[in-house]
Amino acid sequence: MRLYHMPGSRSTRVLWMLEEIGVPYEVTPMTREERKTAEHVRRHPLGRVPVLELNDGSLLFESAAICIQLADLYPEAGLIPPPGSPARGRVYQWCLFAMTELEPPVFHWMTARREGADQTVPAERYHVAAAVLDAALADREWLLGTFSVADVLCASVAGITHRAELTYDPQRVRAYVERARARPANQRAASR
Repeated sequence: MRLYHMPGSRSTRVLWMLEEIGVPYEVTPMTREERKTAEHVRRHPLGRVPVLELNDGSLLFESAAICIQLADLYPEAGLIPPPGSPARGRVYQWCLFAMTELEPPVFHWMTARREGADQTVPAERYHVAAAVLDAALADREWLLGTFSVADVLCASVAGITHRAELTYDPQRVRAYVERARARPANQRAASR
């Protein structure tokens, strides 16, 4: 497999997922300029990363889709419950929650701060979503009880607030992000 990757982008969570499953892969680092080439636009029509080239030569983009597909392709890694199980539904729930409820307000918040605009609305929206995540972690370390692809996505998005120095995170979410960052696979991904 080959990951088309730009450090500090959404492709970082795919790199972490690849390390979690523990299979061989290659990384092709991309610059902003390289992402806009015709060659890369054939991989991703919007000229973005991540793009994962699978062993059969097929291409997949969108970080959440890639992470879920990797969990499905490598069930021995134990990162996704069996299809049709209630736990599998919760994986979908939390993966989509990360992409629709956590990530948009974080990026809007960062944009507002960078532009010197009012940060109130995105900050409040993030606080509401983070409170839901915090409540889900009240009696467990990971969203399903054991570590899963849902944690790769939720912890990576919640971790953006730390890197961007957006100062709010409930205590359990902060501890959750720290546990996720301490995972050996996440450490290996960060070192790449």
